[in-house]
This record gives sequence, structure tokens and C-alpha cells, in this order.
Amino acid sequence: MAHSPVQPVSKAAAAYASLRRSIRTGELSPGQRVTLKELSELLEMSLTPVREALNRLVSEGYAVHDAHRGTFIADQSRERVEQIYRLRAVLEPMAVKLAAETVAMRGAAGGDVPGAEGLELLLQRSEEPSDPIRLAELNEELHFALYRLSGDEQLVSFIEQLWAGMPYPSQRIYLDESRGQASLREHRRLVEAVLRGDAAAAVVEAQEHIEEGRRVALQQIQSS
Repeated sequence: MAHSPVQPVSKAAAAYASLRRSIRTGELSPGQRVTLKELSELLEMSLTPVREALNRLVSEGYAVHDAHRGTFIADQSRERVEQIYRLRAVLEPMAVKLAAETVAMRGAAGGDVPGAEGLELLLQRSEEPSDPIRLAELNEELHFALYRLSGDEQLVSFIEQLWAGMPYPSQRIYLDESRGQASLREHRRLVEAVLRGDAAAAVVEAQEHIEEGRRVALQQIQSS
């Protein structure tokens, strides 16, 4: 059986992955000004791949560029949080509705739903003791495992763009143990609604989960 050769990762792709991770973990903090020279020295790479990576980060919302002031890691103003959550409240309930409808349709036809079996495992991993960044990563994995069940790649892509504007440190939900536990309970109700094919319940659970996330994010900005 013939196999396609594994394509090597380009320097630009490697730079992008490294910088994206640094933004998400808070090593590059919201509002921080960055330059090509500093980033190329940090990554020990030439300017060209770092420039490509930074341009991609700007296009995806992780960073913003001002022609007069330079490039900055995306900040988390109240207005930005409101904008992001307003769109999340529309697109993510749409995704879980489609996911639940897909599950119901496949179930009625006697078929399995690819990806559904991994949701319970992600829930279990999220409930295990871990550091805040890892829990935030599992939170994202779970959300997008649900959204991919919708089968709508374009919709999932739009949602990814929104999440790019909210790096992990800006959420900080898992630094508050009570909020983290509440989020896990919300996740379980949402997953259960989707896996039983209950689109209406899935929409309600998603809306409530996102609204609670918005409330906490705004509270964190106010207290910072």
C-alpha cells in the first residue's frame, strides 16, 4: 500500500505554531508590543518566516497591527470581549444545533457519529487535576469536538476566528476553582444534549454556557 510522503513543516509554520502557543499561554501577553527583530531573536529564526507567521497571527486575530504604532498582541478591552461573545452567542449555538441534528439523523438511520466517542473521554480528562493552561486547552478541544460534529467546516472556521481573539490567559476561568467546576457541569449537560440528539436543549445549554463565560470575562477585565 502506497503512502504519501510526510511533508516537512516550513519555518513559517513552525514560527506560527510557536508564537501562537506563546500568546495562548500568556508568555506574550495581551497588549504587548512585538517587533520582527525581537521575535526572530526569540525564535532564533530569520525575519522572513517570522514575518509570515506574524502576518498570519494578525489575520486570525491573535495580534493587531497599527501602521503608526506597530504590532501588538490582541488586547482584551470590554468592547472587544462584548463583540466576540456577541458573535459566539450566535454561531456556537448554531453549531451544536447542527451537531445534535446530525446525531439524531445518524441514530435514526442506525449509524454511528464519527467523533462522538471522543467527547466522553475529553470530559473525563477535563475533570482530572491539571494546571490552568492544560484545562483551558481541554476546554477548547471539547468545544471544537462538538462543533465539528455539525459537519459545517465553514461555520467551525468562523468560530475558530472568534476564539483566536480570546487567548487562554484572558479567560482565566480555571484559576477560579468554583467557576471551573461549574464550567465542567455545563459542558457535561451540553454534551449529553448533543449525544441524545436534542437540538433544542443543546442550543439552550450552549447559550447559557457562553453567557456565563461572557459574564466572567467581563468581571475579570473590570477587576484587573
